[in-house]
Amino acid sequence: MPQDPAPWLRGHMREHLARDTDAPANVVNLERPAPAAVGRPRGAAALDLVYKAAEAISDIEERANETEARAKSLVRGAIEKLHAAEARIEAAESARREVIDETAARLAEAVEALKRAEARVAAAEAEALAAETRARGAEARALEAEAALRNIEQAIRTKLLREAASAPSVAA
Repeated sequence: MPQDPAPWLRGHMREHLARDTDAPANVVNLERPAPAAVGRPRGAAALDLVYKAAEAISDIEERANETEARAKSLVRGAIEKLHAAEARIEAAESARREVIDETAARLAEAVEALKRAEARVAAAEAEALAAETRARGAEARALEAEAALRNIEQAIRTKLLREAASAPSVAA
């Protein structure tokens, strides 16, 4: 059966701590009596160790409280930044919706203006077609009138020539 390593480890650590005079300031050696405790009763040294342990625990709690306060502060800051980002996102979305609505309104106005322009163009085309039809009718009537005038002119000439040819014989 393997031996329990705990007694050996405890002895090794005692020797190591006894040799180590450069112990870090934040490590409390509970095995060595404090220098002021030499020559004092064992109960006073134990009480001294209890006070040191309580002080170490108090320091640890203080650091934990400071760390917790910093963490809470960081969380509050992050939450504030998140709220600010959400507000900026909402403002950007609102502005985007306004731009879309304004663009849609302008597009509707443009479509309406285009419809009115198309209607005016169609009316102008119809009016031009009617004017062209009237012009053709007037041209046809003018041609007819011109032809009638030539016929009348021809009839007058023919009648005048007949009369002129029969007039010398009447005069004789």
